[in-house]
Amino acid sequence: MASAFTSSHHSASGQTHNWLIGGALLMITLLRSAAVITTPLELGVDEAQYWLWSQTPDFGYFTKPPLIAWIIGLAHWIFGHHTWAVRLPACWIHLITALLLWWGASWVFGQQAGRLAALIWISLPATSLGSFLISTDTPLLALWSAGLLAVCGIASGRLSSSVGMGLAGLAFGAAMLAKFAAIYALIGLMLIFLHGHMTRQKLFNWRDFAIALLAFVLAASPNIIWNFANEFSTVRHLGDNANISQQSASMAGVLQFIGGQFAVAGPVVFLFMMIAAITHWHDHKTRWLIWMSAPVLALMIIQSYLSEANANWAMTAFPALTILLAGWLGKMQHRRYGIVAIGINFGLSLMVLLVTIAGSMGPFTPQSDSLRRLRGWQQLAADITPHIAAHDAAVIIADRRATAALLSWHFYQSDLKILVHDDDGIPSNHFEANHSWSPQAGRRLIALTGGDVPPALPGVRWLMPTATSRVSISHNKQRQFTIYRGIE
Repeated sequence: MASAFTSSHHSASGQTHNWLIGGALLMITLLRSAAVITTPLELGVDEAQYWLWSQTPDFGYFTKPPLIAWIIGLAHWIFGHHTWAVRLPACWIHLITALLLWWGASWVFGQQAGRLAALIWISLPATSLGSFLISTDTPLLALWSAGLLAVCGIASGRLSSSVGMGLAGLAFGAAMLAKFAAIYALIGLMLIFLHGHMTRQKLFNWRDFAIALLAFVLAASPNIIWNFANEFSTVRHLGDNANISQQSASMAGVLQFIGGQFAVAGPVVFLFMMIAAITHWHDHKTRWLIWMSAPVLALMIIQSYLSEANANWAMTAFPALTILLAGWLGKMQHRRYGIVAIGINFGLSLMVLLVTIAGSMGPFTPQSDSLRRLRGWQQLAADITPHIAAHDAAVIIADRRATAALLSWHFYQSDLKILVHDDDGIPSNHFEANHSWSPQAGRRLIALTGGDVPPALPGVRWLMPTATSRVSISHNKQRQFTIYRGIE
């Protein structure tokens, strides 16, 4: 009787905690949504380019797979032409990721760990920033977490290995439609299989792995086919980004990358993640989670040594590390560590929220002020509008991809064409590949440059005088363009 009462009490207490944590996750997401809607900061270059892709739906684009464009296109169609409409999905996708990790950690370690996993994820500095600036990492991590959940189902006995691996393959393959980093999942699954085969502690067999591989290819096939039809342009761009041909062999790059992981996950959380991974290596029931994270970090450390690696390139390591850390913190003797680590991250998240709302870091603004890239584009569009009307221009020749992307956003639904001039004839970005200038006799155009001479466009007659757009984007920096009028 007493045992039944105790069990009922724990069940009721667990449900109360679930509702409290669920409510906290929802409140955080609503606050982030409000910040996205009210921020004075404009779209970033990549965000504007993703939006532009969304206006011509396809199965792939020059530099990225298509999922980010599909998501933004849907939000733009529902909410209209607003900066916040482009970014709003990010907040809610990160909420979905937190819930998936909650589910997966609960299956592997229990409900307490599940709630901790959700709190860890929603409070990561990378999640805070990723809830404000939408990027390809956001849908990648949600689908990666869905694939991880399927493997958690196998590990906990809730899913058969064949069903679980099929679902995992579909989720990881769909993640390939967000970012090619999803391919690391296959490396992790292969290592889990090989290690299980050697230790006779198999999580799944080779037939299950083949099912996952087939499902992966099936889900990723739209972009695979697109790349075949477009000379593997996205794959080639990925190789250019890796830049392995220009090796630097620098330990400084490794240290910078590792330091970046403390910024991505939080200074204490990342340290605890490493401790949790080392601790769980001795547990054959949860060791597989290490294989879903360690290879990503190892590959990026090698990349950072050979050339360079951005801190976010290892983001796919963090869903598994979040579950591992939640399991470690869920133990009674470690809970106080969790309060400290997650509390620090929530403090950092609050700072990101306040900066988003204010559009400034205030007295903490560094000399470089990275937020400057999110200012001044609307003013540039306003400055050149009267010159477009006076010259009856049909085309704007932008100086670079960033300018072209942001002007495309600001001159949405106009008849203007926003183009760039590809000097060497070898496309290196979406605009050079799809919106490159070619001569058309009699056409009137506006050209923007950051220098004192117009762009070298053969056959264009430039008119005088010129004009200048000068916009303050930080306390010590201005964005300046010279506006040229020309006739082809």
